[in-house]
Amino acid sequence: MPISAFPRLLPALCASALIISPTPGQAQPWITRHQDALWVGTFVDQPISKRTALWFDGSWRRLDLGEAPQQLLLRPGVQLTLTPGVRVAAGYAWIATQPYGSLPIANPTREHRTWQQITLSHRAGQFTVSHRYRLEQRWTYPLLSVAGADERDEGPTTYQNRLRYMPRVQANLGSAKLHGRPLIGFAWDELLMPLGGPNQSFTIGQNRATAGIGIPLSARVRTEVGYMNLYNAFAARRANEVNHTLWLSWHYTGAAK
Repeated sequence: MPISAFPRLLPALCASALIISPTPGQAQPWITRHQDALWVGTFVDQPISKRTALWFDGSWRRLDLGEAPQQLLLRPGVQLTLTPGVRVAAGYAWIATQPYGSLPIANPTREHRTWQQITLSHRAGQFTVSHRYRLEQRWTYPLLSVAGADERDEGPTTYQNRLRYMPRVQANLGSAKLHGRPLIGFAWDELLMPLGGPNQSFTIGQNRATAGIGIPLSARVRTEVGYMNLYNAFAARRANEVNHTLWLSWHYTGAAK
């Protein structure tokens, strides 16, 4: 596949969000809202031995391209390389979510999460391809208003499992370089599928189709700038949102001592 074909990956990935969208019913059609958002992320992969590495990623998420609060996510973990191209990982995450946008939740929520994943990576000609499979256990509770008080009380906790799958492809952008290091083009699509809930059913929750450019800042640091088309379904309300998101991220890959 020639490098000139790489930009055409984005429409195909974005189309997947439409394929998985629920089919509107005749009596009560689904409501769709389009919104602008900004996600800023930090990713750290720091080896502590030949096969083991500490992992951390954090994400600061805002609506209206940064004007309104949306979500804060902090996710530490540990990774183990089984063989070249095969890594397993597990960890914890804490998430704070605010009511946001034109389809807001009733109250702010907090979430404690554990997660496990396996990542498979390989080369396909001039492309680097990876597949990430992640399973999550989620404990979520609302922060409820208390009459006559400034603070909120914790509401009842709900539990849910979720499966996530993310393929990613990247390649050098021809001869384009910065500080002697190549710029990369990338595209990835992540499908988030809740398991369980009131009916213990398998459903589609979100789809995140993303493409952009990776810019090397040093031998171990790069930044990524891209566009994310985020589809989010609210089945109970027969509604969904499409968030047109500016993706900015900082990546650090350390070296084992």
